[in-house]
Amino acid sequence: MKAHSFTEPTPVDSSVQIVSVHLDMVEVECCGPFPVVGEPCSWTLTPRSQEPPRSQYGEFDGWVHGGMPASGVKTSGVVLGILVETTSYVEVGNPKMWLPVDGSETYRRVDASPRWFRRFGDFEFGPQNRIETGLVVELATTRAPFR
Repeated sequence: MKAHSFTEPTPVDSSVQIVSVHLDMVEVECCGPFPVVGEPCSWTLTPRSQEPPRSQYGEFDGWVHGGMPASGVKTSGVVLGILVETTSYVEVGNPKMWLPVDGSETYRRVDASPRWFRRFGDFEFGPQNRIETGLVVELATTRAPFR
């Protein structure tokens, strides 16, 4: 007979809504907060236009410092998961410039946000390079914004 394996309980009430918050590496390095799984966090959120959304309640861009859109909604919750996003960049054009490669994003699950992200200077330069571009945070909140 095969034994059943159970997962650990989620550290939040089951009535909350889970949203995906995309944070650019500059937002995290500049102003924090540095999300940690199981701890509270808050950001000003704006809807992210991406179909289909990863989350039942939608995806949002998270902002902390100046320059954020006036239409944002301050949202707080508990961090359920964190993914570090890595994107490929290719050097193109004349003069040469680095552009992201569509669909090249990969994700690595972590328990806490890094303080600093790997950039171009951390890699051997070639015709294509990968850099850490930000985070996707799974946030449990009592009220999903824009609903």
